[in-house]
Amino acid sequence: MIIDSLDNTHLYECLHPRFKQAFDFLRSTDFSLLEDGRIELQGDDLYVNLASNMGKSSASLEVHELYIDIQMPLSTTERIGWKSLSRCNKILESYDRDKDIAFYADDFDTLLSISPQQFVIFYPQDAHAPAMAEGFLRKLVVKIKL
Repeated sequence: MIIDSLDNTHLYECLHPRFKQAFDFLRSTDFSLLEDGRIELQGDDLYVNLASNMGKSSASLEVHELYIDIQMPLSTTERIGWKSLSRCNKILESYDRDKDIAFYADDFDTLLSISPQQFVIFYPQDAHAPAMAEGFLRKLVVKIKL
């Protein structure tokens, strides 16, 4: 897991061949002009999901095997729980390859607070419990195929 601000994306562009394109898009796009939904940058290899929902008071840990997530709140501070997948033991929903997701009922070890203009990168070993916020939460998730 990596957490930082959009000002420092240059530090992470070398970590994956699609990170630069993803971060260029995040830095150059006015998301207030875009509707919720999927934005394809390189088909299934690199795309963005924009979503607007009421924030949750709690969330289950989730993991992905096929994609790296770059998550960024747009409207308000988001709280995201984190735990190393290696420490997760309580399977809530087994891995669904079609949806690239599994859920765990374990308690998270760390609670992050991510503000607009900040991002967090979750790798497959990072179980994360997203979308905890007060009131309305608009956020984006960049999906980067491994």
